[in-house]
Amino acid sequence: MKKSLISMALLSGFLLASRQSFAFGHEPLAITAEQRASLAETAKNSTYELLVAKKSATLKNGAFKAGDNPDNFIEASLKNSVFCDLNGDRKPDIAVIIEHHGMGSGAFFELSALLSGENGLTQSRPVLLGENIEIKQFTASASMWQPEELDIVWLGQADSDSHASHTGQKRASYFLDDNGQLNSDFSNIQIVKKPALYLYPVRTTKIDVRLSPEGKVVRSIPDYNDRWLVTARRDGMIDGRFRYLFYEAALDKKIEFPSHGWSVRRDDLRRWFDTHLCEMGLNQAEAADLKEYWLENLPQSRFCIIRLIESSVVRKRLGLMIDPKPNSLLRVLLSFTPFDKPAKIDAPKLARFRRHGFTAVEWGGILDDSRMAREVR
Repeated sequence: MKKSLISMALLSGFLLASRQSFAFGHEPLAITAEQRASLAETAKNSTYELLVAKKSATLKNGAFKAGDNPDNFIEASLKNSVFCDLNGDRKPDIAVIIEHHGMGSGAFFELSALLSGENGLTQSRPVLLGENIEIKQFTASASMWQPEELDIVWLGQADSDSHASHTGQKRASYFLDDNGQLNSDFSNIQIVKKPALYLYPVRTTKIDVRLSPEGKVVRSIPDYNDRWLVTARRDGMIDGRFRYLFYEAALDKKIEFPSHGWSVRRDDLRRWFDTHLCEMGLNQAEAADLKEYWLENLPQSRFCIIRLIESSVVRKRLGLMIDPKPNSLLRVLLSFTPFDKPAKIDAPKLARFRRHGFTAVEWGGILDDSRMAREVR
């Protein structure tokens, strides 16, 4: 009885933690107060390459000044800093906004990051935010769309402003791209959200699971280090703690969606899930998990076009190896496109899925919404 209570507590804890994680994506890095103090000192006393000035500045206590005449004078200062994990190595990085100007020039504000690595902290290429602006917000956020990103709100001059006033508010988000540079262009990124992989062996079995997406795994529970080596029971419980394996993948090239699908009114989504997920082969518990997740995370819109990605595309773009090999494997990948009006689209024919022997089931989704491009929000 005691063991059962402990197992139930562990499971409840995981489900609660996973629900929070799935809603917010990448978990923020835990940084102690002592680490924060040390990182703050590092931010205020590091050397930074300046994009506009084409010079380097070594700050001392957050400030730098050099030059003895208007031709070589430069002044720089640290305006803002946040500590986060931009490169996903579970070590703190330092994102900074540096303001600098020369005699007679405006004040330029540049964003860059000191990224952790084998050789210590290395600065990313600076990004120019603007001239003579006022930073209102600078934060690192854990997002369901990217592992970690920087959110910035600033005031600049609107067309009607006088030289000294700033009323034009702008907002931008930046992530670390594959080249190790800060980028605000989310338009070409496609994240396969929450593939949940359920394993139902005929008896308790040790199972080797390997993922090979055409891109990279950006999130996983439990931690995925080139493979999952787990023990699954017949009822689907994994390692005595998890109901399924979870991951998210950032694809290096967008999946092209099929022409067939369903145009569903927002108020009818729950009924659509209840009807069609079982027709696709999901059991009641799996369908409930999918329905709960996407009803909570789909953006508000009057309608939604739902498409079922072909199994051949899923196999190619989201490689999956399970050893021992399942007798039956179902992979349901849906795309969701919010719309303000109904669309004319033909529904696809659904193949019947039969479970026999060792069965593995996976579901996931892709949000297709060009309005969610967040270089300006």
